[in-house]
Amino acid sequence: MADAKTLLRNKPAPRFRKSSCDASKMTPEQKARYLAFADPTKPDVKTMLAAALMKERKALDNRQKELEDKNLIGVLKASEARNRLRNTRLQYQNLRAQEINFLISFQRNAKGAVRLEVFLPPRRNIAKLSDCMNTIQRSRIEEILEDESGFGC
Repeated sequence: MADAKTLLRNKPAPRFRKSSCDASKMTPEQKARYLAFADPTKPDVKTMLAAALMKERKALDNRQKELEDKNLIGVLKASEARNRLRNTRLQYQNLRAQEINFLISFQRNAKGAVRLEVFLPPRRNIAKLSDCMNTIQRSRIEEILEDESGFGC
């Protein structure tokens, strides 16, 4: 019997057994050491390993989400910059058209106004517009252009 007791006493047993509640109080360094030598089939160790994996995945998901957010912010900033450029361009075109219309309106006679409008259109893409004059208006303009005095009576 003495031999049996000595055999039981000599059986290797882990020095530091940690329960799951003690494992939650461990520092990350201590957890790593514990998990390195613990039996992975124990439920406590399985839950700790699963928690570590989930934490890593969550960190990766957070990084990926940050990258997606940064990408979205970049797209929004580019869109705002395009809108600012477009608004500036439209504002310039409107001011230019107003000045040209002002110059046209202060011509001495209709002939000069029509000539200025032909050579200096208020809008650039005026050629894309459809013909907005009917035959009566067109003949009236031709009369004004052919008139020597420029009054077209």
